[in-house]
Parts: sequence; structure tokens; C-alpha cells
Amino acid sequence: MNFSIAHPKCLYALLLLIPYVIYMISRYARILKTLGREKALNKNFSVLTRYRSSFLIRTFLRVLAWVMIVGAMSGISWGTSFVPVQKSGHAVSMVFDISYSMEAEDGPDGMTRREAAATYAKMLLEKMGNTSVSVVLAKGDGVVAVPQTEDREAVLSILDALSPRLMTSKGTSLGKGIEAAIDAFPPQSSQASCIWVFTDGEETDSSLPNALMSAVKFGIPVVMIGFGTDREITVLAGDMETEIKTALRADNILDAIETLKKKTLTQNGSRLMPELSFVDSSEVGSANKVLSSLRKNADGKEVSMGTQFDDEATVVYELQSVDRHNLFILLAIMFIILSFIVGELNLSMYRSSIKKAKAAAAAASLVFLFTGCSPHTVHDGIKILEGRMDWNRENYQDAVGNFLTVEENAKDRGDTSIQQYALYGLATTYLMQNENDFAKKRYEEISPDAADMVRFSVLYNMGILAHRNGDYKGAVDYFKQALLVKSSDVNAKINLELSLREYESHSGSRSQDANQANQDTDSSSVMENAMYSIIRENEQNQWKNQQQKPEGSALDY
Repeated sequence: MNFSIAHPKCLYALLLLIPYVIYMISRYARILKTLGREKALNKNFSVLTRYRSSFLIRTFLRVLAWVMIVGAMSGISWGTSFVPVQKSGHAVSMVFDISYSMEAEDGPDGMTRREAAATYAKMLLEKMGNTSVSVVLAKGDGVVAVPQTEDREAVLSILDALSPRLMTSKGTSLGKGIEAAIDAFPPQSSQASCIWVFTDGEETDSSLPNALMSAVKFGIPVVMIGFGTDREITVLAGDMETEIKTALRADNILDAIETLKKKTLTQNGSRLMPELSFVDSSEVGSANKVLSSLRKNADGKEVSMGTQFDDEATVVYELQSVDRHNLFILLAIMFIILSFIVGELNLSMYRSSIKKAKAAAAAASLVFLFTGCSPHTVHDGIKILEGRMDWNRENYQDAVGNFLTVEENAKDRGDTSIQQYALYGLATTYLMQNENDFAKKRYEEISPDAADMVRFSVLYNMGILAHRNGDYKGAVDYFKQALLVKSSDVNAKINLELSLREYESHSGSRSQDANQANQDTDSSSVMENAMYSIIRENEQNQWKNQQQKPEGSALDY
């Protein structure tokens, strides 16, 4: 079920129901007293009965509405779903099993499994381009030996020193090694993460399934690389006296992976979970299979490795709890509307027929309002609102996820209107993250036929980007086009003037130097230049004062 509450302190707001109920009880008593006198005068014995049922139902519905509002504020969630997250670049954490079972000499050319794992890792490092790497040692515990770095020498030095004697803890815990690898990735990292585990599959605490589930929740693919043979061999334990039988336990690894896949698919009904795989290092082409975990994009297709690939933006899917605040908000609105409708319908028996008609018309209009939009449009509108709220809170990663989800959904069903708003939100979020190239690319995808508000904002922000990049002529053109869409915008006018001055200043700098070289040295010319400098300084001060105003900022988007 994965039930959780993000902000449990908000539940204290339910205590406000106590004074509300007390107030409603006192009000109920006063109205009953009034209706009692009216009943005695008018001989209408049904008024009191009608009011009781109407009052109680209305009060109960409003209490439920407040409970729903508190539930929305507290961030109640249950269930899980895969959420798209934008990533740029790649990072790998290499987890090395250095238990004594890895000392078995059944590797290639008589090498131990540990030596074969180190050699295999060195070969992979040569093909990884600019990918950052960390090294984790797993024995009875997991320890980060080398944090995330692009320094290959640091990684190679620890590979040459791998030994069971580097850690004193007993046993083998692959799960703790994977957990340490997850922690080795910086929080809120912009790089797509991946974990490679070099092991023979022997473990003593059966922690591998839980660790793999943790990796799935963070959207991190895990590749288990097996060393050794399935033929058991005898090695000495840590006390150098006890003999133990060890072999490559590929079946145990595969069973853990398959069980987790079935469990995840059963809970979510989705195939967007990150890849979990096992590769036997002795197989031909096994290194290419391992490297393919870095070459796959969000669609599962492989792309070429290289520097350009390392900088490309990719989408990974993280397993997150489903926030139900939208459901609680809708229920709260429904209960509030029902409380008014119920009150109108019950009390209308002794009111005029005009009020009956008004209540029926209000109910009909509400039905039309809530059925006029398709469920997909309403859902996407809510996701755009969530992205906007995340943007305001500077939680840009979640904002990108929300806008990206809406853009993909709208594109799939051909809803160009919603898609334009999602593209604009995505581009503006990139702009706030200083991802100027990605922002420009998304702005260019927005159709010229989009709504005027979207077209104006796109042209305005493209002017901001051009100004940032020193393209003052381009900035002038963009701000002019923006004013053709919305001629009353003051910020666009101010930024247009500032860009014009920057453009004229840079384009006229050479001619100004030439004129200064040929200046006349007589006293009258010196006086004219002095007066011109004073006037120019006053103009610059005036423009500086305008630039210092918040509404006139050149980067006000």
C-alpha cells in the first residue's frame, strides 16, 4: 500500500473542527427556538423536522470538506508510480565484492575472481568517456572508497589495492554495498546514475532484494556482473582455517531480479522501471552489455558513446509515492457544493417557487461545469498547476517532471493546446536553471499559432536569452516582436531600449575611437566635448536608475 503522510503536523488543523461544531450546536439551538415560536403561530408542524435534517446533513458535509482539505495539506499519499526526471550526463558507482569467496582461483588464466573483477573494471573505464565514477567496497558492510570523480588515476589506484583485508567486517552483504552506492550519488544530482556490482553472488544476509528495490525507487539501473564458475571450489575463510565451498551463484541473483520485477509490475502495472540485469563476465561481448546500460535513452534505444552523448539530456523514471492531494481537493469541492445543494433542496419546501428554480439552475450549471472538460485535460491542467507551484518554490527538478509528463501525454493524444503550455513551462524552468541551450530548444518547439500569452512570453524570454549571450541585435528583434503581440508591456519596452543602447554602444565603439583620434585641440572644441560628456553622463545615470527598478530588470522573466 505504501501509505505515507508528508506533513503530519498539518493534521492538527482537524482540531479546528471542535470550535466549529460548538458554534454550530449553539446556532442550531437558537434557530430551533425561533422555529418553535413560528410553528406555534403558523401551525406548521413540519418546519422543525425539515430543518433538522437539512442542518445536520449540511453540517456533516462541511465537516467532511474540511477533513478533505486537511488531508490535501498534509500530503497523504498511497500507491506508487514511475515519474519522469530530466537528467544530463552519466555517473557510475562500481561496487566490488571483496569477501574471501572472491579469492577463489577460477578466473581467466588462473586469476582470482577479485583480480579478474579489477581487470574487467579497468577495461570498462577505457570505454566510458567522461562519465564520472565512484568506487564502493562491499564485504560485511558497504564503504565508499572513492567518491564521484572523473579522475581515472584515483579509481585505478584503488583497483590495484583491492583485498579482503581492506575491511575487517565479516560476511558478505551485497545489499549494503548497493545502499552505499546509492548514497554515493550526490542528492538532486543532474546526472543519470547507474550501479555496476562485481561479485560472485555469494552473500550471507540476503539483503540484495531490498537494496535493488531501493535502487528502483531512485530510478537507478543495476547491472550485476558475475565472476567465477558454477563449479564449487574450496577457499579459506577470514580465520585462514575454515574451508568453505563457493561458486558463481548466478541463479540467486536472477531469482532476486525476477521476483522484484514481478512485484513492481504487479503494484504499478508499468514497465518504466529501470533496468536490472545480470551479466556473466566470461561470456563473449559481456562488456558491451554492461556499457549498454549507459547507452540507453528513455525509449530503451541505444545511442553512441562519446563526449557529446555524455552531455545529452535523458529521461529516467523514479518510483515515487502517488500524492493524493488532487483527489482530496476534488472531494472537498464536491462536499462543499453538496452542502449548499442539500440545504437549498430541503428548505425549498417552504420557500418560494422562484428560489426552487434558482437552486435547480445552479445545480444544472455545476453539472455542466464539471462535465465540460475531458478527464485527460483536467488531469493535465492539474499537473501544469503543480509544475507552476514547484517552479515558484524553486523545486525545478519536480517542475521539469510535471511539465514533461504533460507534454508527453498531450503529444500522444494530439492536444496541441495543452502541449504548448507544457513546452513553455519546461523551457522557462530550464531558463531558471541556466540551461540556456535546452531552454532555447524547447522555446523553438512552440508553435507560432499558440495563444498570445504564450507567444509573447516565448519572444520575451528569447530576448532575455539573446541578451545573455551578447546578441544584442537578436535581443532587439525579439523584444520588438513581443511588443507586436502585447504592445502595452512596460518591461518589454524597457528591455528593448536597453538592448538598443547596448547594440548601438558596441557597434559604434570603433567609429567613436576614430573620432576621438581626430578631435580638434582648440579650446572651443574642448568645451563642446566637455558639455557632451556631461549630457551623456546624465543620460547614463537616468538609465541606470531605471535599470535598478524591479519592474525594469533586463532579466525579469
